[in-house]
Amino acid sequence: MKIHPVTELFPILNDAELRELADDIEANGLQQPIVMQDGVLLDGRNRLAACALVGITPETKEYSGKDVVAYIIGANLHRRHMNESQRAVVAAKIANLSDGVRKDRSANLPTLPVSQPEAAKLLNVSERSVRDAKLIEREAPELVEKISSGDLSIHAAKKIVRPHISQNTGDNEWYTPKPYIEAARSVMGKIDLDPASTKEANKVVQAEKIYTIKNNGLKQDWTGTACWLNPPYTSKLVGKFIEKLAASVESGAVTEAIVLVNNATETKWFVRIASISSFLCFPSSRIKFWKPDKDKAAPLQGQAIAYIGKHGKRFVSEFRPFGIIAEIIHEG
Repeated sequence: MKIHPVTELFPILNDAELRELADDIEANGLQQPIVMQDGVLLDGRNRLAACALVGITPETKEYSGKDVVAYIIGANLHRRHMNESQRAVVAAKIANLSDGVRKDRSANLPTLPVSQPEAAKLLNVSERSVRDAKLIEREAPELVEKISSGDLSIHAAKKIVRPHISQNTGDNEWYTPKPYIEAARSVMGKIDLDPASTKEANKVVQAEKIYTIKNNGLKQDWTGTACWLNPPYTSKLVGKFIEKLAASVESGAVTEAIVLVNNATETKWFVRIASISSFLCFPSSRIKFWKPDKDKAAPLQGQAIAYIGKHGKRFVSEFRPFGIIAEIIHEG
């Protein structure tokens, strides 16, 4: 049986709740019929499943109203005790748009002229809650199910979702996985400088010279023919490291470099690194960084790898398996 896509957005009963409903239907009969429209179930998904458990053929009736979406939402909110976070998740899924035009265009979903403000009104939640739900849906989809089940609030989920790199104030000590380091080494032939490192990280990078937080790479002279840089990601530091590298490249002190950063293309420091690069690689998935005392972690934003130097063909060959390669065209 086909189920209306908006109906599917509402959480279903767990096994114990479904069993309880089935027992009630068996004892007292089905109190509300299953509502259909042209062979599509609009309301009664749980009742239908409960009837199947006890071998009862449910009564159905045809929907004759004009606003299917409003009917489905109203029917579910009338019976369910959904908290604001759960309702906001449903609103975000119903909208999935910003300007009243659907962005996903899924073949399984009809085009519904429902904007975020309209969805918020339908589900009786604030527009901010819907925006927050959409942020979580986009950046940490694994949390949506927990919110839908009532195990997690949107407020708590937002604390888990780390801020965008341009506002990042988090942990700087996350290290690059070995495959990316090996690819960089293959391009440049070696790594003679890593100006933002630790002794632990350098066990993988194996740079001839490193600067750490103790001797502060920003206060040192950067020279080398093969520089690897995975800068600190806090907004106060990443720009300083990028500017230091750019100045070192423009002065000729550093002749070749590969830089791993978040793909914050709207920031001044990203424009700066792109301005001195010949190629950029945009990995097809978020890089899972590592740290000795913690599990691997993938930032909630994608990354970019910038190449500066004369071995562009090598860079394309080595980094193409990771994702999309873009050549930077400089004027003149």
